[in-house]
Amino acid sequence: MIEGNAAEWMASVYSARGPKVCIASSLGMHSTINTIDSLIAVALTLRGARVEILLCDGRLPACQLIEHTLVPSVRRAAQRGPQADFCAICTDAGNRVYTPLGLPVRSFGDYLCADDMLDSDAFASDHHNSELDEHALAGALRFFGKSTLGNSDAEIQILNRYRQAAFLVDRAAQRLFEERGYDVVVAHHGIYVPQGQIARAARAAGKRLVTWHPAYRRSTLIYQHRDTYHREMIAEPESRWGPRPLTEAEDNALERYLTERETGATDWIRFQRQAPQPERKVWDKLKLDPSKSTFLLAANVAWDARLHYPGSAYGDMIAWTHDTVDWFSRHPERQLIIRCHPGEIMNSPRAQQRLDDAIQQRWPQMPPNIRVITPEMTDNTYGLAKICRALLIYNTKLGVEIAARGLPVIVAGDAWIRGKGFSHDATDRDSYLCFLENAEMMVRLSASEQDRARRYAYHFFFRRCIPVSALDPNAGWPLTTLASGAFAAAHPGADPGIDTICSGILTGTPFEYKH
Repeated sequence: MIEGNAAEWMASVYSARGPKVCIASSLGMHSTINTIDSLIAVALTLRGARVEILLCDGRLPACQLIEHTLVPSVRRAAQRGPQADFCAICTDAGNRVYTPLGLPVRSFGDYLCADDMLDSDAFASDHHNSELDEHALAGALRFFGKSTLGNSDAEIQILNRYRQAAFLVDRAAQRLFEERGYDVVVAHHGIYVPQGQIARAARAAGKRLVTWHPAYRRSTLIYQHRDTYHREMIAEPESRWGPRPLTEAEDNALERYLTERETGATDWIRFQRQAPQPERKVWDKLKLDPSKSTFLLAANVAWDARLHYPGSAYGDMIAWTHDTVDWFSRHPERQLIIRCHPGEIMNSPRAQQRLDDAIQQRWPQMPPNIRVITPEMTDNTYGLAKICRALLIYNTKLGVEIAARGLPVIVAGDAWIRGKGFSHDATDRDSYLCFLENAEMMVRLSASEQDRARRYAYHFFFRRCIPVSALDPNAGWPLTTLASGAFAAAHPGADPGIDTICSGILTGTPFEYKH
């Protein structure tokens, strides 16, 4: 990025006198993190910020980079952690990205001592801090691709490794933040280990926290103040998205994108492997009765972002699915389609605990009014929704899109549309079952409800998903690849998206694209 611009770049590094920013990239071998973080580090420096980088130096007994599908064996990972197979490559990769920038690079090991390792062992054996354990558990679930852990030796050892790592990251980050006196801490995702612990330590130290994640539209990013966007966007006030009606151009842009979402044509990652089929073909393939009310349960990947949400009616998605199947088995006059998420087999890590397996264990013989679409099946989810009376969701963003098209949505989990005034939000198991009892009477959203849904959908997909011209929209793999003019685009005033991100980081303004 700085090739051919070394003199200007080094002058910017030496003259920076602005806010002090820690970009906690942490994972040197994570190409998405390092592409985006290095770009924003340059952009912030060009705006006068004093940027420092935080990387792991191989001291953690577990991290987000290891997964059951990547390690040589689960037993080896449980016994030896990532050090034997990943850490040297990972630290080298991070150094190759950041050393040429000439920015200060800090590491976890700089702020840890031998006693910390002993204390982390004790914490893993007798943990009491739920805030630390939350991200450790999420990390272990992600490692195994499961929504719950069993009692096998390997699962207990892996979970304890994540607990040790969470403890060490928390201790190192607290010392780092106290010593360096940062004004802002930037952490990818804000969940798992180490980023979740970095985010927690930043809040505990009274530092302004920014988290980020790749968005959905190609070459767009989501940045968020205070916590992971998974939580913050649920509580986002209506004043951020509701007051202003969409212009005709905005509404047309939203409609085009909703159509593109049906195949993922303009997204970074696509899960739909075929276009929606005509309704008659969908009915015939599923061998369902078009005269009966039909409902679509759209599932998530069960292990993904397993955090605590106080508003959820259920503690986990599988329990919700079981209750739904039980209810429909007693109501043969209605029909249910369960769409297992294709990401169970397409995401990394690949899911070990699959929803279709969990259903079959409880229902070896599926009731005749229920169809299960497995992750391998190519049925288009949007085509399935078009034949249904309502959508049942736990926390999928599909609820945003389907509500914007006018279809009723029943929310049982922590979906972003909860509380926005255009969905049916269950607060506990009884209220969810009550919604199912009355679902036969549900009709399409009213004009005012659909208008609210479309305002929120536009806010989410076009304002909160910030376009960045420095990212190559035609990149293959890695998906986040810098365009040839990235250094020029990083300058103030050159790219409204980067301006929006940098303003939010440096001054706390909302991360909303308004150009």
